[in-house]
Amino acid sequence: MKISSLTFSIRRWRTIIALVVILPVAACSSIRFGYNHADTLLIAWLDQYFDLEKSQKQLARDRIGALLAWHRQTQLQDYSALLDEIRAKLKGPVTPSEVTYFQEKIRQRLETLGERAAPEIAKLALTLKPSQIARVPRKLDEDNAEFREEYGYSHDPSNPDPQARAKLFIKRAEFWLGKLTEPQRAMIRQAVAARDNGNYTWADEREARQHQFLALLSKIERQKPQERVATDWVRGYFAELARQTDPQRQTFIETLRRADAELIAKLLDSAIPKQRTALDEKLHGYASDLASLVEENRQLGQRTSPLPPDEISVRPETKALQRLR
Repeated sequence: MKISSLTFSIRRWRTIIALVVILPVAACSSIRFGYNHADTLLIAWLDQYFDLEKSQKQLARDRIGALLAWHRQTQLQDYSALLDEIRAKLKGPVTPSEVTYFQEKIRQRLETLGERAAPEIAKLALTLKPSQIARVPRKLDEDNAEFREEYGYSHDPSNPDPQARAKLFIKRAEFWLGKLTEPQRAMIRQAVAARDNGNYTWADEREARQHQFLALLSKIERQKPQERVATDWVRGYFAELARQTDPQRQTFIETLRRADAELIAKLLDSAIPKQRTALDEKLHGYASDLASLVEENRQLGQRTSPLPPDEISVRPETKALQRLR
């Protein structure tokens, strides 16, 4: 597998709960495999983009290890419970509001992960050199050009290609459901073609998030703040992703989420028995992987001391409410 393909597998341990959003995933078939090798895969990805020095690789290995230990001990059981809830819901009709409900639960858990990952990201960011940060835009430009070409996101807003954009949704849907029927493909093409996003697209939003993060890394490198300050800046970046302050981008994101929820609900309700079986089998496989990881952690916990009390996470919904107070 290419590293670009591995990046999706790397994300899988973080996004296995993002099932109803139909996120892209790739090559490695087992969440358990990807999770247990996440440290190696993440370091390979970081090295490809930043050309890490030996000491930075060791730092990254240590901090990723600590993050994974926290995640394994405090999050996996909750993911498993959410996965069971999703599986139960998918056995019957699904409404757009129910899709939105699960999307919000997923975002809450990703916010929890981002908040916990912020100190680890800050530690590594404080060691980066200008030349290392300067490498990243070139790599991202290559990735973004490939993404735009494959999925029809032209830089020229007067020349949209909704058929190519529908290809991305179809690809994601077929990962979960298997081969779509022609009426289902037509439904997706029609829904995507009917969307009016103005001159702003998902490719633009994707690149805007990348530029924000690169600007943050450059700010940390220039100002060299204390670690707690850098951590707050990283948390601020994640908070901005969760609650966008730019009106144009926030409107775009909310509109896209509503449209996706409606289309996902229609697609799921149109699923034929063969597709429902394929979806349930895939979710069951993920549930089995999660159960195995939870059991591995239980056995590991019998041989090691538990995390300090301040490392034990409260439920994601509670943390989200605490941040709003």
